[in-house]
Amino acid sequence: MLAGALLGLARTREPGALDSLWAEDGQNFLTDALNLPWYEAILTPFNGYFHIVARLCWAFIALFPVAWAASLNAVIDAGITSALGLAVFRAARSRLDALPAALIGVAAALPMGFVPNALAQLQFPLVYAGLWMLLRRRASPLAVGLAGLAVLNSMLGVLLTAVAFVGLVRYRNREWAWKLLGVIPGSLLQLVPLLTGATRRGLGERPEHNPVTVAAMYLRWGVPRSFLGPAWLEISDDAWSHRAVTAIGLLIPVALTGLALWSRCYRELRLAAALAGFGALAGAVQLGAHGFGEDRYLVLISLPNLAAGVVLAAGVQRSGRALGCVSVKVPLVVFATLLTVVLAANFRPASPRDGSPRWGAAVAQGRAECLVRPGLARVSVHIAAWPVLGWEAVLPCARLR
Repeated sequence: MLAGALLGLARTREPGALDSLWAEDGQNFLTDALNLPWYEAILTPFNGYFHIVARLCWAFIALFPVAWAASLNAVIDAGITSALGLAVFRAARSRLDALPAALIGVAAALPMGFVPNALAQLQFPLVYAGLWMLLRRRASPLAVGLAGLAVLNSMLGVLLTAVAFVGLVRYRNREWAWKLLGVIPGSLLQLVPLLTGATRRGLGERPEHNPVTVAAMYLRWGVPRSFLGPAWLEISDDAWSHRAVTAIGLLIPVALTGLALWSRCYRELRLAAALAGFGALAGAVQLGAHGFGEDRYLVLISLPNLAAGVVLAAGVQRSGRALGCVSVKVPLVVFATLLTVVLAANFRPASPRDGSPRWGAAVAQGRAECLVRPGLARVSVHIAAWPVLGWEAVLPCARLR
């Protein structure tokens, strides 16, 4: 877990994870944690929904000197993300052999398609871990509690309620009843204020309500990026090369599904369908809400699809049915190699956080302004590389003098 956290910290480009803040972390979470009572900050919605876990982490960070905020934010997020990867591995291990479970866990610890080391972005790997907590065999109270925390921290976590409800309808046992009960409180917290008008959420600049258009965007954007990552698709400027890479990204799941059907891996096909179905649902919700694909919202699409691919490859190996002269171990070995290369290529993702002002320098500037103006109560410091759009953290001068 420590190794995963250290690798996670290395994923942020200059000025680095320990000396920069992601936009919402500074302008919303840190500002509220420093200027509001802790209980009020924790229950303050942002963009229409609640981030209880992230807010609790920021309430803890606010107990320390302001200059430590960026480092603590990165370390806590990297540690939690690594721990979530371990939890996903243990859940996958309850249904799969060690190697495929390890591949799924590593992918979860180093997820593609989001801004790493930012507690505001924790919602994505947390919801994915919550999905595996529902899918694991013999779910413990801790696993159910983790799924519940995922819903308390993100509107997208509400999708876990649908998973738990379908599981209860299908299996009709006490275990799935407890899973559903575990995610209901968070769903009520996220949905009731929104439906009653107590909170408001902007869906995006151009929400897309046509399901055919959304499905086309998902197939053209979400599926190829799931298996190849954003890096190779973004550098394919030529139209034909971009189409070729996109086609390869679409052919990978088609080939794996065909092999699994030929090998009669019905158990793995059911699990893969559940994972890929969740990825498609999460993709449809996000693409419909925003009207376009953003790579920093890719986690809940890429991780379920990658896991589904691992499950299918593992099923072909388990079946023992060779395809001609091809060993049954080849699909899993090839997919494991591909996954390793893709994770390496997308290890340090480009993001709007690149080139952000150094947090240490921003705090020093704010402290100097507070000292020059003794009557000043608060000071605002820029935290983004594009100050024209705003993104400022508001710091109390009492914490800086």
